[in-house]
This record gives sequence, C-alpha cells and structure tokens, in this order.
Amino acid sequence: MSEKTLIMVSSITGNTLMVAQAIHSAYPNSTLMSTEDALKHPSAIESAQQILIGFWCDKGGLPPALAETLPRIHDKTLGIFCTMGGDPESERARAWFKRECSVIVGTDRNNVLKETFLCQGKIDPALIEKMKQLPGYKETPETRARRERASTHPDERDLQEAVRTFASFF
Repeated sequence: MSEKTLIMVSSITGNTLMVAQAIHSAYPNSTLMSTEDALKHPSAIESAQQILIGFWCDKGGLPPALAETLPRIHDKTLGIFCTMGGDPESERARAWFKRECSVIVGTDRNNVLKETFLCQGKIDPALIEKMKQLPGYKETPETRARRERASTHPDERDLQEAVRTFASFF
C-alpha cells in the first residue's frame, strides 16, 4: 500500500521537511514532494490513496501553497503532521492544531483523518528579528528560554515518534 502514499510537505526552515524525510526514510516506498511540486503535478495527489500532509504554523494559519492544494485533496485517507515554535503540549497549540486539521480534512471532500502528529520546531531567526522590531516588544527570560527549547527540535525523539505515529499507513 505504501506506493500509494504521498508525503506532501511545506517547509521553510527545514523543520517539517526533517520530519517528512524521517518518515520517508523509514518507508521508502512512499513518495515525498513539496506542496509546491504537488501543485505543479496534481496527478501525484490524484493517484495517491493516502496522503501524509506536513506543514508549519504560518502566522496562525496554513502555509499558502498548502491552502491552495486543499480543493484537490478529496476521497483520501489523511495523516497530518506539523511543527511549531510554540509548546506543542499547550492547550492553545493543541486547539490550534485541531482547527487546522479540520480545515485540511474539510467537510465536503470525503477525506478521512487517520493520524496526527504535532511537535516543536526551531523558530525562524528572521521571524525572531521581526518580532524584536515590533513596537512594545520586550524580550524576557521566559521568551528567551522558549526559543532555546525550540532550537533543539525536531530532535531524534520527535522524528522517531513521527515514524511510529504513521506506521499504520505503511
């Protein structure tokens, strides 16, 4: 069944791509491609029976290329994974991820969500610099500590957990 599994990923800093590559390495009969390439080659989406969709938190929403692919994703079994700079164990992060998963699955495209995985990822240094330029921004020891915790992710444990989470697809 794995030859019919597409791993489609949106990644800017490499965090989400790292997770996607770990899954693909564990299950090499899958196909790995970026959301941008999937837009250029829609037959990859159409021919897949299952799609693992990886993305990152883009200002509280979906990355634009992923959002653009959603109308093409129908009648599929889905797995969704995401990396975020924030604490993936927080109630706020879990609620956000659940909402975004609902958007990806859709209500009228006959998709079935089988598994999900959310982990922390390094925060883009350019984003940190932009935040520092915002009026009223004040770096605290807590914000610095959060960024330092995020800087080590995704780590080997995260990657192994992602591979285990999606084992049922293969």
